[in-house]
Amino acid sequence: MRISSKAATTASPRTDFALWFARYGTLVSLVALLVVFSIARPDVFPTVDNLLNIMNQISILGTMAFGLTVCLVMGLFDLSIAAMATLGGYVATFLLVQHPDAIGVPEAVFISLAIAAAIGVVNGLIVSYLGISAFIATLATGSIITGAMLGISDSKTIITGIPDAFMAIGQGAILGVSNPILIMLAVGLALWLLLEHTQVGRHLYAIGGSAEASRLSGIAVKRYAPFALAICAACAGLGGLMAAAVLGAGRPQGVGDGYLLNAFAAVFIGASSLRPGKFHILGTLIGVLLIGVINNGLSIMGVPTYWQYIVQGVLLVAALFSAGVLTMRRH
Repeated sequence: MRISSKAATTASPRTDFALWFARYGTLVSLVALLVVFSIARPDVFPTVDNLLNIMNQISILGTMAFGLTVCLVMGLFDLSIAAMATLGGYVATFLLVQHPDAIGVPEAVFISLAIAAAIGVVNGLIVSYLGISAFIATLATGSIITGAMLGISDSKTIITGIPDAFMAIGQGAILGVSNPILIMLAVGLALWLLLEHTQVGRHLYAIGGSAEASRLSGIAVKRYAPFALAICAACAGLGGLMAAAVLGAGRPQGVGDGYLLNAFAAVFIGASSLRPGKFHILGTLIGVLLIGVINNGLSIMGVPTYWQYIVQGVLLVAALFSAGVLTMRRH
């Protein structure tokens, strides 16, 4: 008995360290990168202008990743977000250019996001009531959207006739903070409140933990997939709309392709932060910031672009490994 007692005493510090590292390791990595890049390029990296630049660079990714977090809380993988981002930007610019007298910027933004959300609802209905995997359903939807955008646009980018009021969404600023940053933070705050402080959010987490147990406890499980996928689609559409406003162009293809894998990476990295094994908005923000700091810091130091992808991949593997270790220790 004495031997087992000593073994337990010896093992507990290791377990505590593993728990601490799993909970705070990503956050510590972010702080360490900030310190390293600040020391390496003290004249550029730690300046207010550059830090705001980092936030601006991650604003579109963050907006899309926040929406994706809601889906992943339920265990739903939405692969249509890349195509949905393209749709969001192109539809808004198309309406403004083709109907300048009848449709203003607020109406164009609303219609664009409403279409994206409606497609998300359709995805959710397919998943809930036909029993098709969200992975397959959203992959098919993304392909349909991509084809439709190319057909409607005749593969031509809209570059003229876009009003300045629309481009202000991506190029304007309030008190020195760019509008995309403010939009990202507003979306993040709204979804954080939804997931953490509403009954709907608690139900989403419960369904993600066990759909069958949630159903037996009285939760209308089938109603939540359309809701979650609609939010994810609207956020992706908003991200694409922001990209169109930044560029001052409505592209019918490829707008969201560069954000798809990074959005998943940010959310999974975030799932190893603060609350390991659970997807949550604050963790996603940390993941997005980590990606943004890496890309910005390595670019400032003149490191080739391919290293950015390698480092992101290594961080994602490390995040998944730490979350996996914690899950094994719990069991």
